[in-house]
Amino acid sequence: MRRFAAPALPGEGGLVSLDVEVSHHMLRVTGIAPGEGVLLFDGAGQEAPAVLESVALGRASLRQVGPAHRVEAPEIHLLVAVCKHAAMDTILRMATELGATRIQPVLAARSVARGDRSGRWERIAAGAVAQSGRVRVPQVEAALPLDQALDTLPEGLERRVLVPGGPELAPARPPCALLLGPEGGLSPSEVALAQARGFLAEGLGPGVLRADTAVAAALARLLTASR
Repeated sequence: MRRFAAPALPGEGGLVSLDVEVSHHMLRVTGIAPGEGVLLFDGAGQEAPAVLESVALGRASLRQVGPAHRVEAPEIHLLVAVCKHAAMDTILRMATELGATRIQPVLAARSVARGDRSGRWERIAAGAVAQSGRVRVPQVEAALPLDQALDTLPEGLERRVLVPGGPELAPARPPCALLLGPEGGLSPSEVALAQARGFLAEGLGPGVLRADTAVAAALARLLTASR
C-alpha cells in the first residue's frame, strides 16, 4: 500500500486530517480514491493502516482501521560535511533511504557551500521517508563546526571517519557514527581531531568517490552489517 505522513496516528477507529501538501500528493499525484486503503506513518517510528473517508478544503481525512505497529531502526549517526547544494540534497535523500537516524551537517574547512539550510534538509528527509518505506524521519540538525558536532555525539558509539586510501571500512554494529568530508575531503587536522575523539580512519577502496556516492556506499555497508 502507498504510505503517507500523518501529524499523528489517531488510534484504531479514529480520524486524522492530513496537511494540504500531503493531501495533494495523495489525491492528485497518487490518485487515492475514497474507500481506498493506505498506510499512515507518524515519523516517530509507528505506522498503521487507514482508509480515505472524505476530502474537505483540500485536506484528506482518513480513518485508522487497524492497530499501529512500531518499527525499530538501528541507531546510525551520520556526520557529513556541508557540500554543494545539489549534492547535499542527494546526500539527505540517500542517507534517509539507507537508514540514518540522525544527520549532523558539518561546516568543514573545505566545504564550498556554507550556511544553514536545515529547513530544506528536513523537508527532503521527510519526503524520502515516505518514498522509501521507512517510518522514522531522521533528526536533521543545524550545521555546526566539526569540534562542536563531535561534542553532540552520545557515548558508546562505534565511530568511523572515511579517508581516501584508508583500510577498508569494516562492519560496524549500531549504535554507530560515521563522519564524511566534503568534495575536497576532510583536512589532516580534522581527521586527527576525529581520531582523538575515538574515530577509526577507514576508506572505501582505491577510487576517489563523490561525496554523495561515498555516503551511499558507506551507509549501505553499515546497514548490511547491522542485519
